[in-house]
Amino acid sequence: MDATFEKLEALRLLAKEILADQRESLKQYGVGAGFCHVLSKKKDTPSVSSTCTCVLSFVATRSWAWWADKAKTKDLLRYMVAQNESADLEKDNPFTTAWILDAAIALKNGYADPLEDADNAEISRKEGVLLEKLTPRGVSIAPYPSSAYLTHLVVRVLKNPKSNGLLPKDKADQVNEWAWAELTRQLALIQAKSKTGDPFAVLYLLLIVTSLTPSSDFNPERSSIRRLALRAFFECQLPDGTWPLSRPLFIYPTIGNAHCYEYEALTQLLQQSDLSELLFEYLPNIELAARSAYANAYRLGTKVRAWSSGHHPQVSEPESWTTASVYHFFFVLDRLLSGWVRRELYRYLDLTPASAPTEAKHEKLKFATDMLDSTVFVDGRDKSLKDFLWEEFVSKISAESDFVASGSTFEKQSPRSAILFGPPGTSKTDLATKTADFLGWPFLPIDPSMLLKNGMEGIQAEANAIFRMLAQTDSIVVLFDEFDELVRERGSSRAEQPFSRLLTTAMLPKLAELHRRANLVFIIATNNIAEFDLAISREGRFDRVVQVLPPTYAAKTAFKNWGLNKNLDFKACFQGLGLVLDEDEDLKRKIGDLTYGETQALASELATASKLQDALKALNDRWNKCTLQRHVPKLHARTEEEISWRERCDSEKAFNR
Repeated sequence: MDATFEKLEALRLLAKEILADQRESLKQYGVGAGFCHVLSKKKDTPSVSSTCTCVLSFVATRSWAWWADKAKTKDLLRYMVAQNESADLEKDNPFTTAWILDAAIALKNGYADPLEDADNAEISRKEGVLLEKLTPRGVSIAPYPSSAYLTHLVVRVLKNPKSNGLLPKDKADQVNEWAWAELTRQLALIQAKSKTGDPFAVLYLLLIVTSLTPSSDFNPERSSIRRLALRAFFECQLPDGTWPLSRPLFIYPTIGNAHCYEYEALTQLLQQSDLSELLFEYLPNIELAARSAYANAYRLGTKVRAWSSGHHPQVSEPESWTTASVYHFFFVLDRLLSGWVRRELYRYLDLTPASAPTEAKHEKLKFATDMLDSTVFVDGRDKSLKDFLWEEFVSKISAESDFVASGSTFEKQSPRSAILFGPPGTSKTDLATKTADFLGWPFLPIDPSMLLKNGMEGIQAEANAIFRMLAQTDSIVVLFDEFDELVRERGSSRAEQPFSRLLTTAMLPKLAELHRRANLVFIIATNNIAEFDLAISREGRFDRVVQVLPPTYAAKTAFKNWGLNKNLDFKACFQGLGLVLDEDEDLKRKIGDLTYGETQALASELATASKLQDALKALNDRWNKCTLQRHVPKLHARTEEEISWRERCDSEKAFNR
């Protein structure tokens, strides 16, 4: 097993252990639908800034609905939107205003009943306040100078797509120019070991320029500065996994200076997808920060962890906002690790690394648009294969795919596994690929050769390694292809062979575990469903079992671009030779029996046929040699007689579900 993967696996398990306590931990700070700052000052009125941080932590992990229903959320939103200050800061200050808007944007989209017009008007007013506070030289709270932290906070809120992208291009360009200049200055200060050098300023400036600079404008010089900024930030990390206190951002009148909090900063850094590859180099630093948080948590009870910023000596207890920030950090860490595990899995299998999941298409008309339809016999009648797959499999996965890609799991009743069976050449693999494309998820084909990297003796170890990596992977479509030899029915003549009994002894439990985890889709493509062990085809491991046959006659003739030149129309071709295809049931049946590849070959021959006799001979020759007419290979001694694929397909319709 690869050492890098083992580190990623261990860190993901740590993140999941911490995240399991998020709900109970933040619940301790609950005040109505909001949250207090510290437990010793729990009041009837929520703390504004602390509530905002807790809201964003819960929304990120899709846990808010557990905390408050839409009516209560609306009440909380109305209360928060009406606030103009927090912690005795000045009215309409950019810190409080930005946090309120950040939380409001998160909750308005699906978590709360619609707000009143007056509330929406106040949100618009606050957005105007932020636009005014964002100057060409950043954002500040007097008497302190502009800070990268406040500037990034305001830019982040104004650039949020859910707020309709309120940041004007001219302001964005001005702030970006300032941030690049300030970033180089801060890097110089850190290089000179100046007391005024601030690694948090470097980090937030890096986030600003990464967010505001178009990818086409990242020339080699700017790319080098970005890499140097990451290195400077992590080189300032202390041996205990934390960072030195940042330069003051502003001052709370009754508490003291405000500083950056490392886990809030890391949360913003780790979810910056453009920096994912660069961040991989700093996995040891990220792990050190994660383990520091784990070691320094307050344990307030069973499944209750909390953290303190340590910024103010007079606050000697854990705080809700820091606790929420740490949980948010572990969530985005888990998402980042998920992508890195996916990359390591593809690398381990010698496959081209896959891109990160993208948004699903969701619309039926976009599913397998370039694939010709066939029929599947279900519930006593023939149905459209594409319709059946859409209604019973793809649409249900698609409805939840974006949630799963953001760290959730499929609902218990949702289908997420299938067996596609049928004769060779019927596009079973292509269907799996198109399912992945529709979901916007990476496609991962696994075949038996991948288990034979270390010979027959290493099959078990390879299977264990692959499934161990799959267990830490999510949001992909896995295809187990050509695994027929591994799934023989127990009791067959080959069932005692090591390669054949692997599935029943090792893979079946692992497939069941993948199904239970409910965070990826897996499909088996096979030509021999009847030979499958009953344990693998029963419900609970595979939600759908679907026969894939050649495209129908109607689908083939509706398609007008057959042949090498993609210009052959079957009906027009035969009509030009004096025959109406639709009136000849025998010819319709024969064309319907051909696989896509066999139909393409026929079309190439028909393109040169000048006589009807030649066209009919080409069709009959192709049909006589087609897959459905050929005998099924004799698989074992129990086979009583040779049968054709046509006969076998007819006998296997009962497997469909």
